[in-house]
Amino acid sequence: MAAAVIAAVASSLCCIGPLVYLVFGASAASLSGMQSLGWLQMPMLLLSTGLILLGFWRLYFSSKPMCTGVINRNKLLLLYWLTIPIVLAFQLYPFILPWLFEVFA
Repeated sequence: MAAAVIAAVASSLCCIGPLVYLVFGASAASLSGMQSLGWLQMPMLLLSTGLILLGFWRLYFSSKPMCTGVINRNKLLLLYWLTIPIVLAFQLYPFILPWLFEVFA
């Protein structure tokens, strides 16, 4: 689950810089060179989605769930379902944010 969150955050790195500039009201002229990490977006999206699906499979369909000796299954399920919105937020905000700006501007 931690790897999925890290991959989701990495997939949105190309958009963090412009978002920070936008939040603090900086000029958009300096944003032209911020796409240097854009090539990582799709591989990291795929990696984070694959890791979330792997966690789902291990929790619900695997004969040997992960970490059951350290933490019980109910806590693992709770952590898993708390992680899903975090991963989805980092995965989808680069696609939803421009749409929101277009709709509400």
